[in-house]
Amino acid sequence: MSIRQANQLESFLAFSEANRAWFYTIAAACVAIIGWLDWLVVNVSLGFLYIVPILLASATLRRLPMIILATACGVLREMFSPVHGQPGAVGRTLIGIAGFAMAGFFVSELNRNRKLVTRHLDELEEQIQRRRQVEEELRAVIDTSPLAVLTLDSTGRVLLANESAKQLVGFQQPLVSGQEIQPYLPILTRFLAVQHSAGALRTTVESRGQRVNGDVFLANIWLSTYATDSGPQLAAFIWDASENLRDREGTGLNSMMATSRVLIGAVSHEIRNLAAAALSAHRGLASLAGIDHSEHFRALGTIITALERIAASGLRLSSGQRAAVANLSMLLDEFRVVIEPAFRDAGISINWQLAAGLPLVQGDHHSLLQVFLNLARNSERALESAEPKTLTVESGLENDLVMVRFRDSGCGVSNPDDLFMPFQPGAQATGLGLYIARAVVRSYSGDLRYEPQSRGSCFVLQLWPADDGQERHQS
Repeated sequence: MSIRQANQLESFLAFSEANRAWFYTIAAACVAIIGWLDWLVVNVSLGFLYIVPILLASATLRRLPMIILATACGVLREMFSPVHGQPGAVGRTLIGIAGFAMAGFFVSELNRNRKLVTRHLDELEEQIQRRRQVEEELRAVIDTSPLAVLTLDSTGRVLLANESAKQLVGFQQPLVSGQEIQPYLPILTRFLAVQHSAGALRTTVESRGQRVNGDVFLANIWLSTYATDSGPQLAAFIWDASENLRDREGTGLNSMMATSRVLIGAVSHEIRNLAAAALSAHRGLASLAGIDHSEHFRALGTIITALERIAASGLRLSSGQRAAVANLSMLLDEFRVVIEPAFRDAGISINWQLAAGLPLVQGDHHSLLQVFLNLARNSERALESAEPKTLTVESGLENDLVMVRFRDSGCGVSNPDDLFMPFQPGAQATGLGLYIARAVVRSYSGDLRYEPQSRGSCFVLQLWPADDGQERHQS
C-alpha cells in the first residue's frame, strides 16, 4: 500500500468515526437497496454487494453489532439467491456470514490499530515536545547561570562552555569547542585521569586557576565524571572565589586588629592600676630620709613613669576603636551552623531558646562570634564527663538590654571569682579566653559575667541595643 493510499484510508476511517450516525444510516439503506435489487433480479445473485454496507459500518461497530449485521446480510444473500431452497443452504449461509464478519472485523481491527498508532504518535510527539522544552529550559539555565559550566571529553578538551565559563577563563568565542583546559584548570584533567581507575567521581575542590591573559584566580569547583562510549567525560561547575577570599582575609584582619586593640586596652588598664599602686608606694618611700638621693630609687621612679606612659598609650590605642553594630539573630544562626555538627558528634544536645525580633546590638559581628565560640568550647570541655550532656542557649530582652545565656549541665565552677583573671592556675592553655572575651564585650559597653546555679554553669552576655549603645559610647 502506497503512502497516498494509506493517507486516503486514514482519512476515510477518521471521517467515518466522526460521522457514525450518517454511516449507519447509509449502511442500512444500502442493505435494503441491495436486498430489493437481489429480489428483483431472479437469475443473478447480487449478495456479494452486501460487503459494501459491511465495510461502511464496520469501522465503528463493536463486535456484537458487527456479527448481527453480518448475520443479517448472510441470511438475505441466501434468501434472494437463485439457488435458494436447494440442499446446502445452511452451509452457504454460514459461509456468507463468516465472509461478511471477517471483512468487517478486518476493517474494525484496522481502525483499532489506527487509533493505537495515532495515540502512540500523539504521546511520542508530546514526549518530544516536553523533552525539547526541558532541553531549552536547561540550556537557558546553563547559559544564564553565574556559575561557569564546562564539560570535557576524555582528552581534557572542552565540549561545552557557557557564557560565564568563557568570561571566567577568557576563551575567545570561535575557539571554545576543542580548547584544552590543562593550561587554565589543570586539576580537571587530573580528575579525568583518576576516573580511569576509580570509577565515577562526585566531589568539590578548591584550586588555583589561570585565565588566558595570565591572571590567577581562586576556583571553587563542583565536578563529576561519567562514562560514555567514547571514554570518560567530566562536568564541572566553577565559581571564582577570589573576591570572597579577599573579603574573608580583610574581615579576618579587621577582626584580629579589633581584638588586639581590646586586649592591649585591657592589659594597659591592668598595667595602669599596677603603676598607680607602685607610684603610691614610691611616694611613700620618698619620705624616708636620704632615700631620694639613691640612684636605685630614682631608677624605680623612672620605671614607674615609663609604665604609666605605656599604659596611657595602650588605652589611647584601644579608645580609637570604631563603633560597630551586629545583627544578633544572624549572628546566632551562624553560630548554630558552626557548633552543631561538633556538638552532635560529641553526644551533646543543644537546646535553643531564642527570642524573635531581637534588636541590633552594639558590637562587631566577628568579635562577638568569637566570644560565643569561646563560651561554647568551654561548655564542651565541661560536658566531656558529664551526664546528661546538655547546653542551653537563651536570648531575650531584659530591662531594655539584650541578654544571651549559655547554660550547661557540667560540673560547674569551683572558684567563680577567678574566672576572668588571666594566667590562672589549672586553666586550659594560657587562661586568657574568658579574660579576652569579657574585654571584647566590655569594649562595646556590654558585660560578660558568671551566674551561679544549683548545677552546671551559666555565662551571661549583656549587650546594649544599637541606639542605646551608641548613646552610651558618646556619653
